[in-house]
Amino acid sequence: MEKLPHKKGSRRTNSELFSVSPQTMIFYAPYDRTQRRIMTILNPTAMRLLFKIRSNAAYKYCFYNHHFSILCIRAPGDDTEMQSQSIMCIFKKVDRSEIHNVRVPIELQPNPICIPQVELDRLLPPETLNIIQGNLHPVAIDHLKQMPLPIRRKKRCGLLRTLATLFAIITTLAGAFMQRHSIEQLVYMHLKLDQLEF
Repeated sequence: MEKLPHKKGSRRTNSELFSVSPQTMIFYAPYDRTQRRIMTILNPTAMRLLFKIRSNAAYKYCFYNHHFSILCIRAPGDDTEMQSQSIMCIFKKVDRSEIHNVRVPIELQPNPICIPQVELDRLLPPETLNIIQGNLHPVAIDHLKQMPLPIRRKKRCGLLRTLATLFAIITTLAGAFMQRHSIEQLVYMHLKLDQLEF
């Protein structure tokens, strides 16, 4: 493999072999939840390349100066070597000077991203946006105006309801009185009959 020049001690945002976008990954608080970001790696050359992505804080991002490292080498010309070994093994066999490394720093920001209302409105279909903004009226609004309104009755039922309740109470009491009176008469008659027999 042909060696390409490599500058030591400088953080490169792109390499001679590939480019990475975005050049900084931003994550927003709270940091105790899963967040996804898209990283695009472009190969502008005609060569086949192998990539390996590493992180200096693979499981928890809870300290400063974290970053992703995108490592790249040229793929071996021999297809049998590619099929017989894993990419990790091929990376281990390659000299460090042949590995191209691009670091993508990670920024932790306290506030979530604020999307302007104009951009949020662009996500909605135009019909929905028009209804929200009041530019469209419901269908058949004229038809609703022509419909007769329901007749509202005046509140006379308060007096009628009170009278009906009183009538029900009086008839119940009268019925109970009549029932009691008839039971008393039956008991009195039975007692008289019992006294006559002795």
